[in-house]
Amino acid sequence: MKGSHQAKYARAAIILAVASAAVACSRQQQANIDSAVDSGTVAIRTAFSVIDIDMGRRVDADNKITDKTDVFAATDTIYASVHTSGTATSSPVMARWTLNDTTTVEEKTQNVTTSGDAYTTFSLAKPGGLAVGKYTLHVIIDGKEVRTKDVSVR
Repeated sequence: MKGSHQAKYARAAIILAVASAAVACSRQQQANIDSAVDSGTVAIRTAFSVIDIDMGRRVDADNKITDKTDVFAATDTIYASVHTSGTATSSPVMARWTLNDTTTVEEKTQNVTTSGDAYTTFSLAKPGGLAVGKYTLHVIIDGKEVRTKDVSVR
């Protein structure tokens, strides 16, 4: 009888040791996962990228569109507010306007310096008025098109 109690205690001790090791391992794995997620989040936050583009007829002092629309008259000025995020030091952001997907109407580049969110405004207008059709704003960073936005002039 004495031997069977010792065997039970020995088995219980082994089970407890294995369970403790599993918990410790899980904690370490969780710490590794948390660290990787935190590092990835920092990398995502610091990468300079375009979040969105808003279009409209007016822009405020913060370079944000005050009256969003995607339909314009030929005599309107089309404003595009390009919302970027991340870290940039004098990074060139190019806006290329095309008409009906074939004709480049205009290209402008602005240098952006930011360590968070920024709004950069581009505009398109012609003295005699814009031609009727579909205009596409192509936003290009580091030679790569990263975002587009279509509007129409009627």
